[in-house]
Amino acid sequence: MPDAASQSAYGLTSVAVQMALALLVLLGVIFVAFYLLRRFGPRLGLPMARKQGALAFEGQLSLGPRKSVVLVRFLNKVMVLGVTEQSINLLTEIDDDHDRETDFATALEKADPPGGPP
Repeated sequence: MPDAASQSAYGLTSVAVQMALALLVLLGVIFVAFYLLRRFGPRLGLPMARKQGALAFEGQLSLGPRKSVVLVRFLNKVMVLGVTEQSINLLTEIDDDHDRETDFATALEKADPPGGPP
């Protein structure tokens, strides 16, 4: 017949196992909810936090090997940057009028209108 000390040890072990399983189930539910939110959240109109940042990449036009023109949105400005292997240069800034539907070519046209200085 087992004594009281061995019975309490077995009881403590079963409680620890139950607690560990409950914790794993809870963590599983949290991870599944996180996955579903990331997967279907934008479709339901729930914006993700990283898309709300102040700095956003808008587009890129490659000019050659390791040379490109890049549009970056920062707060209410759109910056046109020249990016090379050695440096990044600010070409111009455009005040953003909250028109999110402009494409890369339209933004470049707005930055350097025809007939402007070369």
